[in-house]
Amino acid sequence: MEDATEQEERPVEAVFAILGDPHFTEEHGSHLKIKKSGELASAVPTTNPWAGLYELVASQGLKADAILCPGDIAFQNSAITLSAGWKHLVDLGERMNCEHVICATGNHDVTSRSQAETLKTAVIRNLKAGYGPFEQLKCLHPPYPSVTRGDTGHAQGRDQRVRYFGAGLVVVTATNYQVLIVNSCSEHGHDEFEHERGSFPPSAVEELKSALKQCDPKKISVAVMHHPPESHTQDGAGAHDFVDNGQELLKLLTNQGGDWLVVHGHKHEARLGQASGSGLQPIVFGAASLAIHIEAVKGTVRNQFYLLKVRQEPRGLTGRFQTWDWSTGRGWEPARPDGDGIYDGAAFGARDAGRVITDIAALTPLPMDWSEVIRQVPDADLLPPEARNQVRQRLRARYGLHIHADSKDGQWTKLEKAAP
Repeated sequence: MEDATEQEERPVEAVFAILGDPHFTEEHGSHLKIKKSGELASAVPTTNPWAGLYELVASQGLKADAILCPGDIAFQNSAITLSAGWKHLVDLGERMNCEHVICATGNHDVTSRSQAETLKTAVIRNLKAGYGPFEQLKCLHPPYPSVTRGDTGHAQGRDQRVRYFGAGLVVVTATNYQVLIVNSCSEHGHDEFEHERGSFPPSAVEELKSALKQCDPKKISVAVMHHPPESHTQDGAGAHDFVDNGQELLKLLTNQGGDWLVVHGHKHEARLGQASGSGLQPIVFGAASLAIHIEAVKGTVRNQFYLLKVRQEPRGLTGRFQTWDWSTGRGWEPARPDGDGIYDGAAFGARDAGRVITDIAALTPLPMDWSEVIRQVPDADLLPPEARNQVRQRLRARYGLHIHADSKDGQWTKLEKAAP
């Protein structure tokens, strides 16, 4: 008979398909072009990323427990791209046999700027411009922001919609995981400056305190929002468009009693690390855009799709990515290690990079296959990309050790003494 303690310590697993800022469009700005009917403009897998996803999912038999999208389904608040994008997202969830399809609200999904001047020019003709910034989202079918498999009458979906737009957040639960959806665009449409940032107002703070009391710390816990909860700069710019009061949000998650993963979009640049602080802060993952045109910043960001397996272990939350890069003409291909980006096989879970460095430096004899390094220092296989690169640099600088990488796929293969 299995010991009760062993049952309690058995890791809990969940797989999430993550699609950052898809940006369906009719004309420009994104590779995800659609017709006015909402259908894909091209069904060629190497021309349209969504057609490519359908082929990738079918050919590799990809499955997930839930789809997580941190917003910006649409492009520039287009009703056509919003409605079509939501339907395509739900359809992908069905193809991947997902229990949930979950989406936070992005600034491109709402009327994020005041419509006062539009109304003044022609009050009667432009009466619909006076609708609230979230009206188009509230009218989506099936109900937004979460679809649950088996909810045929959409009773759960309607209830979650009311909670989400009323409280600015809602928690979606499953057997192994719970997902907090935060509307960081909840204040958009009121003032001119609101579209430049995210927000987490005092009312949402109180709602989150209440919601977290119902969360199970033994489940995998994920928070999804559009804007980064902390400042996320790119090439020295863009430091202002984070969630106002995001530090309070992170503090509440940290003190809930479980380990949290925060998934956000907006920046179009993939980044993975731990929230600032000296305790057990959440892991924060900024997803790259699935399909936005990136030619202007080519070389620093990529279009990516992720399948993330997360484990809740006694030691904490760990995760490993399957990652694909998109390029027109080639379609979806496994992402190679490159700088601090999210490559195919990237992971998180190691909390003490310094300890990893000293443990690796003590290994003998050398050279040593990297698989043996991982066997003796398991956390070496759970370093986020940025920490992983720093460990490699410090091993060489401090201990004269070199980690050999395969020239074809960039994966680490061997630990050896560095050449003089």
